[in-house]
Amino acid sequence: MRFNKSLAAAGALGLAVLTASPALADTPTDLPVAPVETSSPEAPVETPKPSEKPSSKPAEKPSDKPASKPSEKPSAKPTAKAPEKKEVEQKGSITLSSTTAKPGETITVSVTSTREAIKAITSRGFNPPSWNVPGDRTEYRFQVRVSETPGQYPVDAHFAGGSSARAILTVEKPAAAKTSITVDRATAQPGDIVNVTVKSDGPDVKAITSRAFSPGSWNVPAGYKEYRFQVRVSGELGEHPVDAHFADGSSARTTLTVEKSAEVKYGIAVSPSAAEPGDKVSYTVTGKAADAYIESPAFWAKITENMTLGTTRTGTVPIRPDAKPGVYPVDVVFKDAAGRTVGTASTSITVKGPVKPVPVTGLELDLSPSKIVAGQSYYAGVTTTNVKAGTPVTITDPAGRKHVVRVDAWGEAHVRLTSPKGTRPGGYTVRASLDSGQSTSARLTVVKRHPHTQLALILDPDKVHAGGKFTAIVATSSFGKTTKATITDPSGKRFTVKVGKSGVGSKKFHVPSSTRAGTYWFKAKLANGATDWAKLTVKPRYRASGFTLTPKGGADTGGGLPGNANYSGVALGGMLIAGGAGSALFVRRRTNEA
Repeated sequence: MRFNKSLAAAGALGLAVLTASPALADTPTDLPVAPVETSSPEAPVETPKPSEKPSSKPAEKPSDKPASKPSEKPSAKPTAKAPEKKEVEQKGSITLSSTTAKPGETITVSVTSTREAIKAITSRGFNPPSWNVPGDRTEYRFQVRVSETPGQYPVDAHFAGGSSARAILTVEKPAAAKTSITVDRATAQPGDIVNVTVKSDGPDVKAITSRAFSPGSWNVPAGYKEYRFQVRVSGELGEHPVDAHFADGSSARTTLTVEKSAEVKYGIAVSPSAAEPGDKVSYTVTGKAADAYIESPAFWAKITENMTLGTTRTGTVPIRPDAKPGVYPVDVVFKDAAGRTVGTASTSITVKGPVKPVPVTGLELDLSPSKIVAGQSYYAGVTTTNVKAGTPVTITDPAGRKHVVRVDAWGEAHVRLTSPKGTRPGGYTVRASLDSGQSTSARLTVVKRHPHTQLALILDPDKVHAGGKFTAIVATSSFGKTTKATITDPSGKRFTVKVGKSGVGSKKFHVPSSTRAGTYWFKAKLANGATDWAKLTVKPRYRASGFTLTPKGGADTGGGLPGNANYSGVALGGMLIAGGAGSALFVRRRTNEA
């Protein structure tokens, strides 16, 4: 047994030497043969087997192979057999979708092996530079990003047997990125708006900076290759660089010269200075501001001009078709971007045309409430159209008693009436008439008792000028007992009104002179939930020169204040807000509850 083991070991060693030495002798020195040899690892794999069966295998192998192979190999031609060794031959290929690429581009790599599995692909021209191939693949294709460094790079495919294949990738030098920044003008004055445009065909735009701007720095959100914006010019005079900064650290520059502002006067002119109703007139406003707001009682609408487009703006506006002859003011207010007033100007426009008498066309009578019990008070209100202020109106109650009232500047009047306690239930007529003979009537119903509590809110008058005053009157069917009602003004402030045994109560109000023209809603409410609404119309204070006319448009009407009207009384009772927020809220509530 000892002899057999030694003989087997010696035979195996001799076979390994004789087999390897010719190949090693003839292998070219420039090929990496020794590290990638695939035949030598096979012998160590078989060595554990003699230890499994030592009694049989060693006795057989030394007697066969050492006796024959050492005697045959030296007699053969070793130099002829060396090229036949297949293990060192290349067993695959590698190709690239493009042999030239720019930094950051993506190319496709294709590797094919004839027999052995692909192990890895490596190249400094790739990012990452090494790719391990998963599994036991003989064909592999993948995409890889090209390195950022220009140059020529070998791309090697490594196979499991130790052989490799190579291709060459050339990474070209990238072209310089084109970036630019421009402004829409070379010179500007403090407060002007300048348009800035930044472009880049490479890195993202990062920021724009300049002492000529206010603010002096603009940060650009990530991902923009082109960015446009408007910026206000600062007050620092002189020539200033305007720089665009990009994500790769590069920059682009232009310049902007900030000049001293030319002195601009605020003004407005209207041409022609006199026109008839419906005609169009031209206007010209001059000023240094963000916006100009033009307004006149003679114009069809309010006008807003964008003054950032120039210090002088022109346009046309029609005269109101219903404007009456007279001289009307034309005002303009200039405001900056923050809404602050920076200047004002005024002129006037004359509306031509003779004053023509207009016949009476309207007389209305309304009763509040129209359904009462015997002994209850109610209000009779008349509304006229095209009637002089102070014109008398005669109201005749169901008992035949006559009550004379005079209409106000709006052509309206109210009178409080009371049904006698002994009045029988039924329908009755209340009549209103003018001295001209025109008359109208309204129906009053007297009932034994009300099925539910009623409430009426009356504003007397319901149209006033800013600075005027009026009375809010509540009338309820809760007759015969003292109760309380709550009146809420447009600002949301509440006032308590004591309702007497006759079912009527009142509260005086004053309209501040600063109140804007418009519609305002008042609300009255009883403790049991009964509610009613009334609308107050506030008109602006202006005068049509040479006329004392009612806004209703009477025989000498024209939209101005009556000459004998006095609206300068002190504040009484609650205060009406001078704004639109409260009224807008109440209008919505009025719509919802209706």
